Amino acid sequence: MDLKQQILVALGLDKQEEVSLEFQAKLEDGTIIVSTAASLEAGVDVSVLTEDGTTMLLPVGEYKTEDGQGFSVEVEGVVAELYEKEEEEVVEEEATEETEKEEMNEEITEEVEETEAVEFDSVAFMDEVKSVVVDLMSNVNTEIETLKSELAELKSTNEELSSEKEKLSAQVVELSNEPAANPVDINKFSALGKELSKSDIAKMSKRERILYNITK
Repeated sequence: MDLKQQILVALGLDKQEEVSLEFQAKLEDGTIIVSTAASLEAGVDVSVLTEDGTTMLLPVGEYKTEDGQGFSVEVEGVVAELYEKEEEEVVEEEATEETEKEEMNEEITEEVEETEAVEFDSVAFMDEVKSVVVDLMSNVNTEIETLKSELAELKSTNEELSSEKEKLSAQVVELSNEPAANPVDINKFSALGKELSKSDIAKMSKRERILYNITK
């Protein structure tokens, strides 16, 4: 028994009765639907073809064929209304575009937030670097001032030493030019083998004190 004959038997139609089954399609979920009408239109019969070759009226609900044709059934086995494919496609396209726009807006928002966060971190980092540099410069300036003060003290000390040196040199020249009343025996200071007392040193002349300091 061929498919057409199986459908006729399932529908309870006389085998001898001339019946034309013109329409057959598959729904999105794979269910096969059939109709005696040439095409799927409002008001035509529609049934489900089962695996064993029998048919059953298509239950109430909304359906869509594999080629995108949507329709509704308000009374079992009868097509109530067909949905325009173009309208559905436009709605789907608009929904897809809207979804894409939302996703794009979310991505842009995330990028802007990330950029703002990076810029904020950069500003905070630069402020921190600036603060560190200011502190370092302050410390350097303090150290420079300290070095300047120490150099000034060293210069002053050096000038004092130079002045004392000049005075000593002048005294040495003066003493060397001064004739001694009695020759001073330098060796006598070495022969003493001991430190002279302050009273003994006080009795010496300037020249004797210098010679004593040289030989002791």
